Amino acid sequence: MNKRLWLLALLLFSLAATGAPLRLNTDIFPPYQVQEGDQLTGSSVKALACIFAAMGRDYEIRVLPWQRAVHEVRQDKAAGFFSATRMNNVNNFATLSAPLALEKWYWYSNTEQRPPTSGDTTTLRIGGVRGSNQVDWLTQHGYRVDPLVTSTAQLLYLLKRGRIDAFLADQQTLRIELTQQPLDLRPQHAHFQQYTTLGVYFSNSLLTREPSFLAQFNQEVFQCIPEISILQAQEREQLKGLYSMLFENWHREPMVIKTVLQQNQTHADMPLSQILALDQQWLQEQQQAEQPLIGSVRDNDLSSWLRQKQADYGGLLSEVIVTDRHGLNIAASPVTTDYWQGDESKFSDPFFASQDRPYMSPLSYDQSTQRYLVHISQAVRNPSNGDVIGVIILGIDIELALKMEKSIFPGDESSP
Repeated sequence: MNKRLWLLALLLFSLAATGAPLRLNTDIFPPYQVQEGDQLTGSSVKALACIFAAMGRDYEIRVLPWQRAVHEVRQDKAAGFFSATRMNNVNNFATLSAPLALEKWYWYSNTEQRPPTSGDTTTLRIGGVRGSNQVDWLTQHGYRVDPLVTSTAQLLYLLKRGRIDAFLADQQTLRIELTQQPLDLRPQHAHFQQYTTLGVYFSNSLLTREPSFLAQFNQEVFQCIPEISILQAQEREQLKGLYSMLFENWHREPMVIKTVLQQNQTHADMPLSQILALDQQWLQEQQQAEQPLIGSVRDNDLSSWLRQKQADYGGLLSEVIVTDRHGLNIAASPVTTDYWQGDESKFSDPFFASQDRPYMSPLSYDQSTQRYLVHISQAVRNPSNGDVIGVIILGIDIELALKMEKSIFPGDESSP
């Protein structure tokens, strides 16, 4: 009897815990969390409304000073806090969700000198907004941040008066602030530092009680926020230049052309029904010990060549794929989610283009690597007659690419 009562009490507690509104903490950081009178709004707040409506889940948001917002989650007094970037000192009690927003962090200063990549080697006077994601990142990377102020506007005034040398800020947040300030407060120089994703840190105790919660939340993120950011024209031009200098000749590589021609001959009369069946087989093999189809792509000479080329460029290339004329994988590094790329624009745009030039995809988020990618792909042509025979697709890490202010080749003394 006691055992039955204990099980009933446990069930009631579980139902109560699941049915109670989730308490989320935040602080005011425009444009993600904005206080308009007595109403809380902003892009992250609107995104959460969409996500939790799709999940059918009640929630409430409390506005607190940032450090207290985080501390309450540590003490299990709240289920999560947002909008947060990755924080090393939080990972032991909370887990970061898929991104609700994407920030571009720049160093702002009135001199051309770019702050070093490590704070241990700089004598620059760096200011920051107390409790901000930027200050947390700076501290983790060895920078001394002094003074700490309460607003971005104060940083602008300190910079103008020469009391600090630089500060780190999100581009969009700073631009919003500058629309409210005199023109002479605009920093003279900006140096790109990194892309940074902002999400919700959910307490590990919540995720232990509800093991499927985070996967469901992340799935709705990508439904509610299909596109977080787009590349600016200047950034697209920088990527084009990088591709031209480093990778443009890959589609002419003899090994690439030879292997594509061989597979096209093998797959010459393959119907769409067989293509779709192979794509389904690829998906199933990813969950199986025996992987004949995946192995035929992963273990061939061209895939080995791609892996070596990818390694030569560090983390700049997240993936490289070579397809045949149907869009089926011939070689890939690493193993791709799908076998068939023929229904995606990264294959079809360069394959059917009237002009032989690289295709650049929109910015996309790779859940497996938790990085933002841009795919640049180009047609592979038969050198004997100029016919398009396949496509080569490169996934480029946008953050590393934009840090490369000058193109970096393997073996150069400089580094991105």
